[in-house]
Amino acid sequence: MTGLPMPDKDEAPRLEPELDKALSDLLEQTRKEPLSPRLQELADRLAKALAEARQ
Repeated sequence: MTGLPMPDKDEAPRLEPELDKALSDLLEQTRKEPLSPRLQELADRLAKALAEARQ
């Protein structure tokens, strides 16, 4: 079976630069526009996950 290699147990997944940039741009846009409560909750969860992935 082909695909992405599985990270070791202690290894956090890497965040690709292009994905990091796209997610950062998306989160920046969510701060500029009104969002429904559900979309705001998802944006907050995404921001938290992105911050954790950058560590």
